[in-house]
Amino acid sequence: MSTIDPFALFCAYHLGLDASGRVRFAHLHDVARGFGVAPEEVTAALERHALSAGRMLELDFDLAGAQLDIKASPPGVDLTSIAQMHWEKFLAAPERKRDWTAEAEEAQRDNERIFGDKRGRGEE
Repeated sequence: MSTIDPFALFCAYHLGLDASGRVRFAHLHDVARGFGVAPEEVTAALERHALSAGRMLELDFDLAGAQLDIKASPPGVDLTSIAQMHWEKFLAAPERKRDWTAEAEEAQRDNERIFGDKRGRGEE
């Protein structure tokens, strides 16, 4: 059983914040190396702690905003405190049912409005 702390995993995997408080993009293998475990163990911990990328899509949680808050913070700011604030928002985030068909249709309308054509429908 993994001893990966869920908050530390959230910070490393989703926010790019390492244990030293440094920000840098990290893919699965980087995160695993940081925890001293195999990538499969990180994947299992993400699932076990409901932190997978798929799970993030099922919540009303602004992950992109959280990432931006971390990456755009000026030097000297306590990034762990910012991460803790977003962690608490994540824990309190309600479920949201995604309507993938409606989202795809909206994206298609946006493409037509922006590009003025039928891109993405096979009509060129």
